Amino acid sequence: MTRRFIGRAALVAWLASAFFAITPLNAEEAVRTLTVDDAVSLAMENNIQLQSQAIDLRMKKRDADFAWNAFVPSVQATGTLFRSNMDEVSGSVTYFNPMTMSLDSVSYTQELEEKDRWRAMAGLSATLNLNAALFDGLKATRQGYESGLISWEQARQQTELNVKKAFYGILVQEEALKLAKDKLATSEERLRQTQTNFRNGLVPELAYLQTQLGVETQKPAIQESELGLAQSKAMFTFLIGLPVGTAVELSGSIDPKLDAYDADALVRDHLADRLDLAALRKGTELMKTQLRATKLQMYTPSLSLSQSFSPALSAIDADWLDGDNWTDSSGGFSATLAFNLTNALPFSSQGQNLQDLKDNVAKMDLTWKQAADNAELEIRNLVRKLDKSRSSIQAMELNVKIAEKAYGLSEQGYRAGTIEWLDLKDAENTLMQARLGVLSEKFTYLSTRLDLETATNTKLN
Repeated sequence: MTRRFIGRAALVAWLASAFFAITPLNAEEAVRTLTVDDAVSLAMENNIQLQSQAIDLRMKKRDADFAWNAFVPSVQATGTLFRSNMDEVSGSVTYFNPMTMSLDSVSYTQELEEKDRWRAMAGLSATLNLNAALFDGLKATRQGYESGLISWEQARQQTELNVKKAFYGILVQEEALKLAKDKLATSEERLRQTQTNFRNGLVPELAYLQTQLGVETQKPAIQESELGLAQSKAMFTFLIGLPVGTAVELSGSIDPKLDAYDADALVRDHLADRLDLAALRKGTELMKTQLRATKLQMYTPSLSLSQSFSPALSAIDADWLDGDNWTDSSGGFSATLAFNLTNALPFSSQGQNLQDLKDNVAKMDLTWKQAADNAELEIRNLVRKLDKSRSSIQAMELNVKIAEKAYGLSEQGYRAGTIEWLDLKDAENTLMQARLGVLSEKFTYLSTRLDLETATNTKLN
């Protein structure tokens, strides 16, 4: 019995181990391979800031779609049940007395019954206020939505830029870590050779200890680089909206095509396409629309149309469903044309508000001009930075070739015993720095080109 139980338990344990060997414990632990385009697509779908911007845009679109509701009258329905506090009704009746041939009056007092104290009333009113400024209000609402579209596109553009820079930045970290690990592997191989030579009495103990120290000092730096890479990937997954803890592997390379760009042509063809300038232009248009609306409100009359119905029940105990028992003595239609004379005065608060709007429009024009000048300067500076980076990459690649040649000769001399270990270490560090310099400068070029694409709002070849 015991053997059978043990055998079954062993079988269950083997099946469970086999299942978990082929099935990941958590779907989030599976490594997800991403290209730069994949990362951008995920960010567009999941980025929290973009989702917030989308909500703002949706509200602006709803305002624009239903802006016509300014012409919908305000309709109000009321129902009132009224009880009087009076206990009795007093009055007089005048009649012609044929005996005295004169008009006589008779006073009377009548005590009210409970049903006579009650009165039912209904009300229905519709009011519509019209002014020529309403049409500019519709236009302003539409312009607000168009401005929201530009803001949405700016947010998308900035998110794409951030994702791409983060993506290529991680590739730089990975490549730098790979170079460091390659250097460590070479140093460990050299340590094994030095240890063998030391045991055979071919090298002194100091050389062996120096080689061992060189290996050990590299390991903390590699561990720190691995920690920094893990942190960068964690921030990257957060940026593109993946669940916390998702392991990602980036598919790409830092090998940009080194093109030359004409600053004059970029300014001529793409300066007007910039989103920040478009946003300023749209803001100026919106302010000018508000200025026209304010003028119309000040210098044109307003028309108010009203229709009301106020039926009252003749007696509280009458049939409520019989229309003949309801009378409307106070309802009616009215059309009122009003013009505010005070607002038309230049020194009134409305007049001062009009002057402020005019000044703000002038300021917006100046702001746009300054922004356009800064945008042109930015484009030209980015092109100059790309030219400098391209020249630096070419020089650094030549430096790498020279460093590789020098390191090869130093390694041969070290093995032959004609080169000291410190000289070999210097050559190795020089090669490492040269390769890292090329990698860093390529990232600078790539990042600058992304900035130039944003500055011109176009994709560069």
